[in-house]
Amino acid sequence: MKTDETLVRDYLAAVERETSTLPPAARQELIADLGEHIEVALAERPGSTREILDEMGDPRAIAATAFQELGEGAGAGAKPRKPGRRRSPVWLPLVLMLAGTVLPYLAPGIVLVDIAFAGLVVGVVIIFRARYWTRGEKWTAVTLTFILPIVIKLWWHYLVLPTDGSAADPAQRALAIALSFVLVLAGIGYLWRAKRP
Repeated sequence: MKTDETLVRDYLAAVERETSTLPPAARQELIADLGEHIEVALAERPGSTREILDEMGDPRAIAATAFQELGEGAGAGAKPRKPGRRRSPVWLPLVLMLAGTVLPYLAPGIVLVDIAFAGLVVGVVIIFRARYWTRGEKWTAVTLTFILPIVIKLWWHYLVLPTDGSAADPAQRALAIALSFVLVLAGIGYLWRAKRP
């Protein structure tokens, strides 16, 4: 028996086959919008994948509608009407993750730390809303780039830093920075390797 994820993947693959003669940008936009719509519907009604896909309609009907919206210029590579919101590029959350983890160590300051944390949060939100990666890839990368580096920072601030105001051991500081940096690079590398076209 097929899992929910397999059913959705097969459905989107069928739509992609039916729309193979659309311009690549229009086809990618359509597939991404359909995937996002299905994901939202599944979040509201878990376990009803087949019903949701039935409601979406036959892939051939979806393809016919897409061709109709594009009009006569579809085969000539005309630009389609923009059906939904603009999606972020794949590299954006990766840059936010790297900058958000490294900035506080390069130039410590409360404003910079706040900006870096905001960048990390935005990167996490983009990753979880994106259709580029599977759920497992999202969780693995966010654990490496967000959760574990925060655990290292908490360990540094509450267990390593001396409470008497003396300077911290430079070797332990270097270890904390190196661990955070390596974890973030591992998470970014994992997502970059798994990115979708």
